[in-house]
Amino acid sequence: MINDPEILFADEPTGALNSQNTTNVLNILSDLNNEGQSIVMVTHTVKAAERGNRIIYLADGVISDEIELGKYAGDYKDESNPNQEKAIERHKKLKDFLQEMGW
Repeated sequence: MINDPEILFADEPTGALNSQNTTNVLNILSDLNNEGQSIVMVTHTVKAAERGNRIIYLADGVISDEIELGKYAGDYKDESNPNQEKAIERHKKLKDFLQEMGW
């Protein structure tokens, strides 16, 4: 991030973190993305995947399918989130997609 890369690659950036630090790292990545930073993140968690605008699903190293979610709308569980309805829609869309993929 120091050298302002065109693309930031994040391989399981929250894999070994507790829940609070996971949220902190995801917030930093979301803020960077909102400022125009392109990020490619590999994850096995829905919580991290929800931060993505575009999800590409890989199976055995091959792209199986992809879905566009649009901008992150905040935590769908947060009742104080002014975009909660949109966040719930995004969550459901992602969950349905992942279920179709057999995840």
